[in-house]
Amino acid sequence: MKHSLTFLVLSCIALMASAENVTTPESVISKTSETLNNLKSISYSSYREINNFKDNYFAKNSGSSYFEYDATIDGKVARFQLQNEKSLQVYNGTEYFLLDDADKTVELEKRTAKQMGSISLLYNSVTTLRIVLPLLLKDQNIPKSLKDTVIEGKSYDLVQFALNKKSMEFPSGFTNFDSEVIKYYKLIIDKETALPYMVFDGNSILKDQYYTKTIFTNINVNPKSPAEDSWYSSSYKGYEQKKEGIQNPMIKVGSILQNWSLPKYDPKKSDLLKSSDLNGKIVLMEFWIKNCGYCMLAFPEIKELEEKYGKKIEIVSVNAYDKKSEIDFFYNREKPKYQMLYNGEKFANSLGIYAYPASIILDKSGKVIYTSRGFDKEGVEKFLKGIL
Repeated sequence: MKHSLTFLVLSCIALMASAENVTTPESVISKTSETLNNLKSISYSSYREINNFKDNYFAKNSGSSYFEYDATIDGKVARFQLQNEKSLQVYNGTEYFLLDDADKTVELEKRTAKQMGSISLLYNSVTTLRIVLPLLLKDQNIPKSLKDTVIEGKSYDLVQFALNKKSMEFPSGFTNFDSEVIKYYKLIIDKETALPYMVFDGNSILKDQYYTKTIFTNINVNPKSPAEDSWYSSSYKGYEQKKEGIQNPMIKVGSILQNWSLPKYDPKKSDLLKSSDLNGKIVLMEFWIKNCGYCMLAFPEIKELEEKYGKKIEIVSVNAYDKKSEIDFFYNREKPKYQMLYNGEKFANSLGIYAYPASIILDKSGKVIYTSRGFDKEGVEKFLKGIL
């Protein structure tokens, strides 16, 4: 009886120990978070690619990163150096500067951590994960899962999580969306070092039509600090201060457009649309480029406006600078009943349009009666109902 009781006790202890050692998404995230947040500095190489099959877009970039951390300051980054084949970006704790090797110019400005979220090499970076992972652990409402994956014969932990109406961002951790979208993440972690190896992200709108992939290699958790003079723009000779281009203000309501003409997109023939061809018509002009998420969202909205108002107004889509072969993809996908023009950058700039999408409405005399930075379908439709 004593032997049976002893065996039962030992079995219970073994089961309890086994339960404590069960690997969970939280335990893997916690270990990686602890590893990253205990670092004083790190260096690594990264490769990222963006695949957007729906909108015929692919891009890739790579570079090397060096970070020094300080948990007491905003963003927890004391300073960094980011290098790719075209430029060097340096933040020394006070100033940020970018050295452009192509045109030998330097951009120098004071920035805070909050103003650096748009830097490409910070997107889904190790440093961003360092901030995000503790937030993932705190929020039990974020669904998480764990499984093994094998890459080139090596086993890794694969943590998956989903963010509702938000995504990872430096330095706040998350940025929120107004639209109903779920961001799906896959974080592949080295089991031996607890360091991230790869980050995938996609979303519930484009699903398998879109994803990004970032791979980290050559990770050094005790790197040698770059030379002290490399942290100051004055140390780099042969670079001139970049001159800010002069931009026209956006054309004002009440202005009259000067005569213009642009090539029509037509796979069968070449032809021009002239401003005189639109005399006596109310015209909605929408300006767009290929690599622009909001421009892509505007396509179905313009199609809806065409179906509702196409007999009362003329809709003209103006691509700024994409190649004709690239516009071909969108023409074949959208099959627009409205006219699609291209080579419109100079024309757009003359109207004070440098960011896309943008839209203007002309009355029958060619006078500007509506302008919008971005494309606001509700605003456009409300305006059209008021004048038709």
